[in-house]
Amino acid sequence: MYVQLLVIFLSLIAAWYYSQGLTLLNQDHRRKQYVIFVCILLILQSGLRDVSVGADTHAYQISFENIKSTSWTQIWQNFYNVYILGEGKDAGYPLLEKIFYTICPEYRIYLFSIAIFFFWALGQFIYQNTIRISDVLMSLCLYQVLFYGFFSVTGIRQTIATIFTLLGYKYIQARRLFPFIILISTAAFIHKSVLIFLPFYFLARFKYSRWLLIGSTLAVPFIFPLARRFATILATLSASDTYMGYAESDYETSGAQVFFIFMFLIAMVTIFKNKSIILNKNINTTPIINAFSLALIFTPLTWVDPALMRVVQYFSIFSLLLLPIIINSYSTRQNNRYIVISICILIFCIILIKRDSDYAFLWD
Repeated sequence: MYVQLLVIFLSLIAAWYYSQGLTLLNQDHRRKQYVIFVCILLILQSGLRDVSVGADTHAYQISFENIKSTSWTQIWQNFYNVYILGEGKDAGYPLLEKIFYTICPEYRIYLFSIAIFFFWALGQFIYQNTIRISDVLMSLCLYQVLFYGFFSVTGIRQTIATIFTLLGYKYIQARRLFPFIILISTAAFIHKSVLIFLPFYFLARFKYSRWLLIGSTLAVPFIFPLARRFATILATLSASDTYMGYAESDYETSGAQVFFIFMFLIAMVTIFKNKSIILNKNINTTPIINAFSLALIFTPLTWVDPALMRVVQYFSIFSLLLLPIIINSYSTRQNNRYIVISICILIFCIILIKRDSDYAFLWD
């Protein structure tokens, strides 16, 4: 918790620093510098964690160190086993581990490398779809509340897969289908769940984004009682025993309650303020709202099994772009915007304090 609060505090100081002497001529350059600073903080936060931090960090360390005894023949044979015989999953990840281990057999360097690539992609994603330094600050604070617990300290395979979706978004914007398919198909060798992002290439340009969000919001109460059936359908389409296991799970869970409340509130605000959000001249908000609508539809899956949050996160990460857009649409005056931002940051800090997530540096 304290490290997360420290990251927010340092980001606040840096936001003030980079905002000094801001003009129309240098504001884009200053924002870029600020994005780089924030990404460096996030890289250090992720890369310097002890292996006890995060549910899977130590398990990934064991996997990484065990790859030493796996021959290249076994690595290639695994592709046949997974994609022909249907045994095992995601044959690309052991290949990635083997390549990296051959070059550098240090797990700490491996963690840092993944953090560098992920936050480089996330930094580009945020930089290209924000306007102000305050927008980047809000994205950073929201990341700490919603996504830190997964991308920064836990799910290495899906973190790698998400890198490809973040980079692929620019191909969606540019309407370049072939490189987008290549990116997502490559990521699927690391984590098969990323294939759910493929249809978004076409849905992103659906121009009636407000109606899609309204439909998603109205559909959610009906999806909750059918969530397990919905999960089973998705698992069947994925042809994955792992996801079928999640769909049939008897895991007792109360779902992602805070996450759902946030999603629902953002949906309500976006619906009622849609006109001013859509009229944003600097950012194409349509695909952002459409992605958020999909995240909202998939959120009830977390009441079936928490592991299904990984399906939601490919789309909910767009909330990092949507929240600053909403704040700007409500707060046209600079002083009002700062008040709203301050209130949001205070709420985020309270959530982090109440959550009290454990963190330890590698030297602790």
